[in-house]
Amino acid sequence: MNPLPRKARDRLLRRTDILNAATRVFAEKGYHKATMSDIARQAEYAVGTIYLYFKDKQALYLALTEEKIGELIRRIKERIENAHGALEKIKALIEGEFAYFEENEDFFRIYFSEGGMDGWAIKDKPSLKTVEKIMKFLDYLSDIIKNAQAENIIQKELDPKRTAHLLGSMIKSVIVPWLKDRPSKTESLKGLSGFILNAFLNGTAVK
Repeated sequence: MNPLPRKARDRLLRRTDILNAATRVFAEKGYHKATMSDIARQAEYAVGTIYLYFKDKQALYLALTEEKIGELIRRIKERIENAHGALEKIKALIEGEFAYFEENEDFFRIYFSEGGMDGWAIKDKPSLKTVEKIMKFLDYLSDIIKNAQAENIIQKELDPKRTAHLLGSMIKSVIVPWLKDRPSKTESLKGLSGFILNAFLNGTAVK
């Protein structure tokens, strides 16, 4: 694979610098109070340079969200691909998602506080690329559910895609309140992975 030309590398580096600076500013001030000038100061670039890469604050925020979601999916897939058997893959999914959100809690606290449970209330809908990534990832998770059904871990009559959505919703239902309450708690998000796995596989009814 040929290396990128120097100009392309420099442009990619500046874009990364801007996104990293935006992460810190949004985490500190929130979306609505943050300004492009704040982000420029944090990145140590001129404001005009920021506008060369992003037309406005909304475009920058959505690009940042796309980067975070893309990285989250890549990290989870890496964990899943290294796991053996459907049960271990489901564990890897839960642990990987919790680990990533815990590592990036400052950004995602703003992400969910601005957008509620859906995370998409910043003026507009997420980018098409972000939606496509999420939908492809749900298809990927549906295949894992199918494998779990083949291994008699999950009931065969359950629809795989709906079951994948259910698992995702359960994970989010733990992540969102944890992020909002985190400043007053010391509980580890990763430590809650066993709770989700047990509730997903065994339910809450007394057997």
